[in-house]
Amino acid sequence: MDRTLFLNERPGLSVRRDGPSLWIDQPGLAGRRVPVRLIRRVLIAGNVSLDTESLTVFAERGVPVTLIGRNGQPVAMVVSCASSLFVRRGLQIGAIEHPPVRERIASWLRAWERGRRLALATDLDSVTAARWRRHGMRTLEYEQWVQRLGRLCGATLRQRRLFHAAVDTLILDRITETGWDPHVGVIHRGESLGFVKDCAMAIRADADRLWLEQGRLADRSDVALSFDVAKSFEQHRSHLVRLLSRLLDQYGELLREP
Repeated sequence: MDRTLFLNERPGLSVRRDGPSLWIDQPGLAGRRVPVRLIRRVLIAGNVSLDTESLTVFAERGVPVTLIGRNGQPVAMVVSCASSLFVRRGLQIGAIEHPPVRERIASWLRAWERGRRLALATDLDSVTAARWRRHGMRTLEYEQWVQRLGRLCGATLRQRRLFHAAVDTLILDRITETGWDPHVGVIHRGESLGFVKDCAMAIRADADRLWLEQGRLADRSDVALSFDVAKSFEQHRSHLVRLLSRLLDQYGELLREP
């Protein structure tokens, strides 16, 4: 199984390790046992009582954990420090130290970013998409456009940040699963989780697509909204995984080109 565990702050919620499982207590509900082997990534929004044994078992299994503030902004990402996870790190380091390869990868990432933005605009606003194809598109223009659509459909920025955090966590999971080092970025070179940020930049528009599709739910409570974000993310996760697989496959091919 391949599940995302989404824990949202609520009074009395507590999570602790119980052997090979997590035990989740919520006031007014029967306790729930979740086998750790079913969990591939974790998002924790707000103040959730979680014992260190639970964090330890996630690290031991290479399960990335994203901590999200009350405004929906990711605060930190926790991943195992075991060097054996990053078996392809040497290939990454060698490539980014070679300027022509580094520039080729940076151009490829920007092309992905532009392509995913155009795909979103083509589906939602063909006039804008046609203009961007003719005259180019700046990041500021894209941000103004997507936020305008968000306001029109009643979506909140907190909701957008939650979708971004969910996709970023999936990216970290796929990067470590395939043996790349999440810190060895190209555009975000020298930054913590630089490669995660590179990949997130490339497919950010796909997280925005989920956000805009769920905009009508923005007037719900924080707990209900977080549940709907998690549900929508899980429904679209297989598509995102295929997209990331293609991205990472192409990345590996570029690193090996002479």
